[in-house]
Amino acid sequence: MGNLNLKNYLSIVGCLALFASLPSCNQAPNNKVNKNTHPLSYHGAYWVANIKVPEKPIKMEIINDMHIDTMSKRVTVYAQSRILGKTVSPPQVNPGECIDSRNGKVCFHPNAVYLNGTGKELTQADGTGDWWIKHSWILDGEGYRNWELPPLEDYGEGEWVEGNLLEDGLTMKVGVSDETKSGFFNLRKPVFDKNEISYQVIRYEPKNLDIKTGPIDKTPTIRFTIDFKCKEAKSAFNKIVRICPQK
Repeated sequence: MGNLNLKNYLSIVGCLALFASLPSCNQAPNNKVNKNTHPLSYHGAYWVANIKVPEKPIKMEIINDMHIDTMSKRVTVYAQSRILGKTVSPPQVNPGECIDSRNGKVCFHPNAVYLNGTGKELTQADGTGDWWIKHSWILDGEGYRNWELPPLEDYGEGEWVEGNLLEDGLTMKVGVSDETKSGFFNLRKPVFDKNEISYQVIRYEPKNLDIKTGPIDKTPTIRFTIDFKCKEAKSAFNKIVRICPQK
């Protein structure tokens, strides 16, 4: 994908920040799905994207450790962003704590959970793991309270987010339930390449909401696409190696 500045990058880490639903967003059926594999299982993997930092010889790494329960349709994503191996988001601090950064004070993220490989989500650090952003929802069912991913001092009240499965039975659309924010949403979907399965998160936003630049146009328009590659790596949740989905 194209270059992103730090502000935009941090706003999309974890791929689930500021969404909204539209009445329809149909996807063409994907004929490459293995009939013996549950379509939702193609989402479940350790997905990694690398984004070049503008004007700097480094890349930012986005991790989405994505877990799927095909029976309940529960989706859980543990996300981090890293630069040169150091976690940028979420801040590695306990609830109620803050640290000073180059961009000012940043505090504990409301969606953060501590993972140390035990299969449990902890509320306090024990020195054996890391803080991760957790976003979890049931497709066409229960949502969750979402906060933007950038490290901040004050995160505000957040938004109630829900996820829906589109007609193709494979693509997820995730967005806030507030209809006044129509035009903002993310699509999450596996991509069936020739030799492997990759993953995309596509961000849509209204074409123009600034009257100073032209007529208001709420037509959903792609803002950016994040391309992920699968990596066989141990999940921070339970230390089990995530296996890449196969065609």
